[in-house]
Amino acid sequence: MKFICHFAPTRHNGKPPRCLKCGEHSVCEWTCPLHNHIPQWIELVKAGNIDAAVELSHQTNTLPEITGRVCPQDRLCEGACTIRDEHGAVTIGNIERYISDQALAKGWRPDLSHVTKVDKRVAIIGAGPAGLACADVLTRNGVGVTVYDRHPEIGGLLTFGIPSFKLDKSLLARRREIFSAMGIHFELNCEVGKDVSLDSLLEQYDAVFVGVGTYRSMKAGLPNEDAPGVYDALPFPHCQH
Repeated sequence: MKFICHFAPTRHNGKPPRCLKCGEHSVCEWTCPLHNHIPQWIELVKAGNIDAAVELSHQTNTLPEITGRVCPQDRLCEGACTIRDEHGAVTIGNIERYISDQALAKGWRPDLSHVTKVDKRVAIIGAGPAGLACADVLTRNGVGVTVYDRHPEIGGLLTFGIPSFKLDKSLLARRREIFSAMGIHFELNCEVGKDVSLDSLLEQYDAVFVGVGTYRSMKAGLPNEDAPGVYDALPFPHCQH
């Protein structure tokens, strides 16, 4: 069972001031795999500057509205929070989610007006988190990008591995619209090696990024886990789609 407490505007003046801003590189920032600028965007939320907070959030994170919901903060940033043991960790995940939800609800879109196009094209195989992050960064640097994926939607395991009751898939649909508006082209329902050859991509593009993920179920090492009638869990969320 999972309980979700939404971060509300009325809590701005309660939670964020608990952040101690532990030096130039806070421990929460360094235990975050993306090294998000956590204390800095907490201060911006405290000041009510959501526009600046969402821009700062996107400097290190392609999908902050997703990580704010499904990232294991209790083992990463919140787990390392300096005040966790005495007073409970600052609810970093809820704040990250709040920043993105507020900005996207207001119609925030990335400003690419300063981007200069370069004469380079990259094919990305896989529309999961790695492929999307690669596409985002390349596009922000003026590179033309086409993303290939065998599934009908973007997201990879975010879409086809996490049940809808844990992650609202409309978030990924909205993010796809944002990516498309940025100029990222998607070739979905297109399996590389079947519908298009890898050799043809290598000929057409200046580079090819392979981010196909790991669509394999993990074994628990239990007796008889390969016995007849025992099934892997991974295919079941995929059947929802």
